[in-house]
Amino acid sequence: MHEKVLDLNFAQRIPKLEQLVPVYAVIVAMIYPWSLLRFFWRLSSWLYFSTVGEIAVIFTYMMVVNLIETILVLLAPVLMSVLLPQKWFYDKFITKGSLLILLGLGYLMYFDNHLSFAAPFPLDLVYWTPAIAAAILALVFLLGWIGFLGKILNELANRLTIFLYISIPVSLISLLVVLVRNIF
Repeated sequence: MHEKVLDLNFAQRIPKLEQLVPVYAVIVAMIYPWSLLRFFWRLSSWLYFSTVGEIAVIFTYMMVVNLIETILVLLAPVLMSVLLPQKWFYDKFITKGSLLILLGLGYLMYFDNHLSFAAPFPLDLVYWTPAIAAAILALVFLLGWIGFLGKILNELANRLTIFLYISIPVSLISLLVVLVRNIF
């Protein structure tokens, strides 16, 4: 008689690089354009009172913050993969991780769009956040098992890896500039 032994070897459930890269690409494809959009929105006003060097410094700091944000966001699906049973998340890491990122960051972007200086703070969104987070998690686990959606998400995530060829070098050069600027 076989007894099922609880597998507590968490290192085996850390996704491999081939699984992490497409999910990271989805994160990059959401965070970097969001920041660049805001950067270019403000650029026209910065040209009146900032030098090109000061604007370049703002850009480098923004790229470093984006790099840190994307790595921190990647920790969410990795932690879910490590902590949850293997069949729940690890086995379909790209599909479920991409869906989690799309829905989670999508909600955060929606929330951010409702913050403005002229309007009162959107307390109703704050109150609904736990319910929305639970709904996002439920959708990730329910929709993650739909075959054609999984294929679409896998294909999308794999195609978005092209953005890593631009974002990673720019972010690493920016990190080097920020380090040199603050150390010397």
